Amino acid sequence: MNLRFEDHGRLCVVQIDGECVGESSESLRRACNERFATGVRDLILDVSETSLIDSTGLEVLLDLADASAEQRGRCLLAAPGDLLRSILEITRISDRLEIHEGVEAAARILR
Repeated sequence: MNLRFEDHGRLCVVQIDGECVGESSESLRRACNERFATGVRDLILDVSETSLIDSTGLEVLLDLADASAEQRGRCLLAAPGDLLRSILEITRISDRLEIHEGVEAAARILR
């Protein structure tokens, strides 16, 4: 999994490329927690290039949503593909996460 970050003050856009599974998803948690420590409140997780996610990755997404809320911010998912969207719906995690069609749509919500 490759991560790319775009910091915009209290907002960070995180592009997650590849498989968000096992230990690699822990690197996502650590990197986002580091950003929370610098004052970031809101996350947009661009999952348009995320090819697979497992239970550890799903747990990290939920934990990041909770951590963002603790910072009085929000964690939004942007552009999930059909497979990821199905996984989120089957596990009912989609009920706990805000899902948007793209990064721009998610960013408009935070303005």
